[in-house]
Amino acid sequence: MKVLLITDQHFGVRNDNVHYVDRYRKFYTETVLPIIDKEGITEILCLGDTFDRRKGVNFNSLEAAKDMWFRPLKDRGVKMTMLLGNHDIYFKNTLRVNAPDLLLGEFDNIEIIYCPGERLIGGKKMMLVPWICEENRDACFEAIAETDAEYCMGHFELNGFEPVPGVVMEKGEDPNKLSKFKMVCSGHFHCKSTKSNVTYLGNPCQLYWNDYGHDRGFHILNTNTQRLKFYKNPFETFHKIYYTGNKTKIPTGLEGKYVKVVVETKGDQLIFDHKMRELQDSGLADLKIIEDMSYDTDVWDNVGDIELEDTLTLLEQSLEDMPNKDNIFNILKSLYMEASEI
Repeated sequence: MKVLLITDQHFGVRNDNVHYVDRYRKFYTETVLPIIDKEGITEILCLGDTFDRRKGVNFNSLEAAKDMWFRPLKDRGVKMTMLLGNHDIYFKNTLRVNAPDLLLGEFDNIEIIYCPGERLIGGKKMMLVPWICEENRDACFEAIAETDAEYCMGHFELNGFEPVPGVVMEKGEDPNKLSKFKMVCSGHFHCKSTKSNVTYLGNPCQLYWNDYGHDRGFHILNTNTQRLKFYKNPFETFHKIYYTGNKTKIPTGLEGKYVKVVVETKGDQLIFDHKMRELQDSGLADLKIIEDMSYDTDVWDNVGDIELEDTLTLLEQSLEDMPNKDNIFNILKSLYMEASEI
């Protein structure tokens, strides 16, 4: 039996940016649905954060999500089991008010998992754990302790894993609490990674510049062989061009992408301006031009490392007396690294 696993889809991401809606549509229409048809997939397990905004919904983003994803699945007779993630819930301490329940009621092929429990998926008993909050914490760990399932699927915040590239979660649940399972798959962290029996699946699409150069996609789990196969999203969101003079070739096929031009050697100003105008007119989602590369590249990289370290040290020191300082620092570090890319 083959089960498609997908997580952290974040429909409505980046303030419901229409460029992301278009890229999502291309991905689901040209990649995911054809693979579902080819592989004969009849079950999908979504591991949380189906929607991006906890406090509301944009009607265009919602209709686009239904049109590109949820309706085609219903038409195909594909069953979806959907865990609730932290972005799906309105209140932080309870899962009772949540976006999937309110927005997807018309789809009788979707089961939303509010409470921890066992389900038979792909012919195998699986322990399903939604986002753990104040209200359901005891119930979640009691269910984990009592189950004899070999598989556990959840939306966990575990320490020792990277939520975003370069940032390691130091505060979270101990992954050893899940050591009894043969396989644990989780949403929540967007970095795809595996340690011991735990795999963070990663989100299907690149969302921010710190995703640049990192593969995104979805998985298919063969429950007979216990093999987890990754399917890469071929439509990357971000692209960098290193401009080294007049002979620099500007690639084609960048429509809808976020592009940075790093100018190492500008060369003739007129030629440079012409090439930048061509880029601007090629239908990009965004274009940033980074100049002032008078430093040697290696030296510039080292200076950047020093600046990063010093700035983060100052940030960490400023949080010394605050509660939850480690979690706050991890968030600030992620934001600083993303801003440093711009």
